[in-house]
Amino acid sequence: MNETIRQAKLYDVPALSRIEQDSFDSPWSADEIAKDVTSKDGGIYVAVIESGGETAGYAEMRTVAGEAQIYNIVIDKAFRGRGLGEMLLRHLIDRAKEAGCRLMTLEVRGGNGAAMELYHKLGFREVGRRKGYYAKGGEDAVLMDLMLGEFEITVEV
Repeated sequence: MNETIRQAKLYDVPALSRIEQDSFDSPWSADEIAKDVTSKDGGIYVAVIESGGETAGYAEMRTVAGEAQIYNIVIDKAFRGRGLGEMLLRHLIDRAKEAGCRLMTLEVRGGNGAAMELYHKLGFREVGRRKGYYAKGGEDAVLMDLMLGEFEITVEV
């Protein structure tokens, strides 16, 4: 199998929307995905992973003021368990470093053990929780971060 990761295009939106609808209780709409894919804001990065010519998943992050926040990593159910989520996450980490980010953050559903295991594997740490954040099931949102570089502390006197 040959996987490639590339920047998302407008023609990807139907496939991304289908994956989103099949994966989440409160999925983003096709319009929301299209807005991010076509955004001129250089801080938004949407990557698509293709496997055997099919769209297998996507990830989105935004960068601002030296920080990167992951908004979404989702793999089509038919492609899960093949390491594609890790490929996308590593890709986002590389893009964040290239953008000069020193910190990467994300939020994950507390019951998503596979995702939390992946994040821990790549060095993310839990830094907080939002108790009962997810309406369906009342699960916590787990806040995680990853240090990508050293912070400069400036003190004005």
